[in-house]
Amino acid sequence: MAVRKGSTKRVTTQKRAGSKSHQRRTRPSQTANGVSIRVRMYRVGFGDCFLVSLLGSQAAHILIDCGVHARGDLGIMPQIAANIAASCGDHLNLIIATHAHQDHVSGFSKAMGVFQKMKVDEVWLPWTEDPTDTLALRLRKKRTALALALKQHFDATGVGGPMLNAVINATGNESAMTLLKSGVTGGKVRYLKAGAAFTNTANIPGLNVRVLGPPTDQKFLSVMDPPVGDRFLRVGAGGASMVANEIRPFPDRWVADPALIKVSLTTREQKDLAVLLSNEEGLAFALDKLLNNTSLVSLLSYGGKNLLFPGDAQYGNWESWMNTPDGESILGQIHFFKIAHHGSHNATPKSALERTPNKAFAAMISTQDVPWPSIPFDKMLTVLKSKSTGYVRSDSIPVASAKKAPKGPAYVAQPGFALGEFWCDYVL
Repeated sequence: MAVRKGSTKRVTTQKRAGSKSHQRRTRPSQTANGVSIRVRMYRVGFGDCFLVSLLGSQAAHILIDCGVHARGDLGIMPQIAANIAASCGDHLNLIIATHAHQDHVSGFSKAMGVFQKMKVDEVWLPWTEDPTDTLALRLRKKRTALALALKQHFDATGVGGPMLNAVINATGNESAMTLLKSGVTGGKVRYLKAGAAFTNTANIPGLNVRVLGPPTDQKFLSVMDPPVGDRFLRVGAGGASMVANEIRPFPDRWVADPALIKVSLTTREQKDLAVLLSNEEGLAFALDKLLNNTSLVSLLSYGGKNLLFPGDAQYGNWESWMNTPDGESILGQIHFFKIAHHGSHNATPKSALERTPNKAFAAMISTQDVPWPSIPFDKMLTVLKSKSTGYVRSDSIPVASAKKAPKGPAYVAQPGFALGEFWCDYVL
């Protein structure tokens, strides 16, 4: 289906009998300024799905991502989509799809029939998905070709494990992305980059949104890991500092020893390898982490409250804005923080968390230890606990219908949080 930017085509909303009758709902109580906000984190498994409901003079609903990794799927996406539809009355004012990873968008294909019955006003995607942007097309073509080649190689050789899971996450998302690029039901499609700003966003009175990432400068897009001084570290053997819980999709036997490269490669091969390693477009976008770096980072401001949704942004995306005077001001005034990339070691820079206000914000982390057992990492959680008024991990949400769901820490009641059937709400 051809995508027409700015399309405003709509379809008639269809109500589903009985879709609301069995759902428990947490309605925010109004704050002193007459508005209220509810953030609902669904427990999808390994993935992200957040529904932000704004209740002021009129109700409005924003869906930020809806996806789950094939190797970390609890199998309840149909129920989640039905709850989204019931909670928003089949009307989503805005969908923000932060980036094209399976664990952020696959729900739009898994529950396509549900979404196609909704009214959707706007869909936001990162500029790297823009079909009219020449650079985006070139980067996406190279990334897709290499991801598919890797997957075919792994399938043919029987290689599995973390490296295959990383490749799976970057492939097979075409139907979801096609739906989103169509506006789902003809909504207006925007491809956004750092610096975009909106007032009364998606015709929601009082909602202001600033887009902080992704940058367009490839020197930022290609930076995946924080420098040593901005990482959470643990103490290793002999008291030396080591990176904590690093996600390494490729085992050590796949990592070349630089000392052996000159011995095992011809001079021509060494030159070819040097070119490949210096080609940001060809190599960097082939990596799972760099697709994360293209995440839309959105700051939602409503009723005097600021909510930060950074998708899976990694260090280059953060660095492009957080070290500016404006960035420091933003981090010092947030009231809700969606922790990036399921709490991995290189998703939330230490300095970013240190700049957040003390005991003035709450957080949510959509995470579980399948298919990657290395997240979330404990030291970041310790700092988060000391800084925030409270936080909830999605793997602490019990799901009666998913008996084999990975178990995180037991849920502990905290101010503002409330459990639902397969979700957790936070009310501002």
